[in-house]
Amino acid sequence: MILNPLQNQVGGHDGVLSMGEENEIIVKPSLPQEHQFYEETAALHPELAAWMPVYYGSLTLARPTAVDPTSTAEAGGPTIKALNGYALTDLLSFEQSTSDLIQKVQAQSLTEEGNEGDRKAEEGEDAGEKTKAEGEDECLCLENLSHGFKKPCVLDLKLGTQLFDDDATEEKKARLGAVSANTTSGSLGIRLTGFQIYDSEKQDYVKFSKQYGKSLTTETILDGFRSYFSAQLGPKRMRLVLERFVSDLTDFLSTIEDLELRMRSSSLLMLYEGDAEAFDEGLQMEEEKIAAVVERVKAHQLAEQEAEDAEGEENQDQDAEAAEESEEDEDEEEDYDDEDDEDVSQKVTDLRLIDFAHSAWTPGMGPDEGVILGVKSTLALFERLLEEDYPASA
Repeated sequence: MILNPLQNQVGGHDGVLSMGEENEIIVKPSLPQEHQFYEETAALHPELAAWMPVYYGSLTLARPTAVDPTSTAEAGGPTIKALNGYALTDLLSFEQSTSDLIQKVQAQSLTEEGNEGDRKAEEGEDAGEKTKAEGEDECLCLENLSHGFKKPCVLDLKLGTQLFDDDATEEKKARLGAVSANTTSGSLGIRLTGFQIYDSEKQDYVKFSKQYGKSLTTETILDGFRSYFSAQLGPKRMRLVLERFVSDLTDFLSTIEDLELRMRSSSLLMLYEGDAEAFDEGLQMEEEKIAAVVERVKAHQLAEQEAEDAEGEENQDQDAEAAEESEEDEDEEEDYDDEDDEDVSQKVTDLRLIDFAHSAWTPGMGPDEGVILGVKSTLALFERLLEEDYPASA
């Protein structure tokens, strides 16, 4: 099994990998709390799980020891250039899978470990925070949200006004409290952690760093969003992108307003297709799917009517029942085929909730007001963009 560095990552921790025939699954080093949150949410809170990446399970990665960059790999073995590779020691069975990943795998490649000291200090992650065996990482296996996009324009939007756990050290609370107070996290409940857009003229991505997001204020954050929505798609397509995000944010807000949980440093990941031709192809696929669903519903209704008409006829009861069961089986097969089609469809937009290393369900404590503020702020800003930059008459 080949593990590759994750493409199109704009925020979060280093060391995230991808795997699968089309890199459709990401492998993310994580804390036990994040595993627990995914499992508990999938089992007990499907309304929120629908907004999260599909959770496939977990695996253990064994990190090789440091290798001399001047040395030569053994014959038949991996080469030093195979960076970010790991020895995959245990791949658990996934609850859902569209490939041959449900198996025990042994694969070997070499890696160089990146230095995350600066990142840990900035994000407030304590040394030794990850409990694991020496040389091993416990990892989540999740849906790769950029899969299905040709040229994804991706934004990591950190949510909430409080960025630390309640049981964090006083030093950590002070440090991350200052980050919130000095950025839009404290005032708006959101911060642009990083984003990329596709420049069709240069045929390359333009990336904006975490420091850019931290430099934005309540007066300039709208310009930050303008930069994210600046791919050369034309005003009609970009208005559609914004309209879809506004619709998604409205639905997401209605989902979380009554949920009793705390999400510290979680993010909304927003994606839209940056290639105009692929964008239009995605829209056409959506229209074709809607038409197919309408036809299938009509066929099912017709079959039901025919079954009812035949019910009163002599000696037709058993035949009608058998025919109805056969039609239901065919419908189930068609639904399954539709799900397969969705896996390979060209996407237009997507919006999901990610990063739950410091998230937990908190019955009796009410909703997370800081996160709710962030969603409302984003909604208001996107509605301003629609009105000011992409009016309906344009």
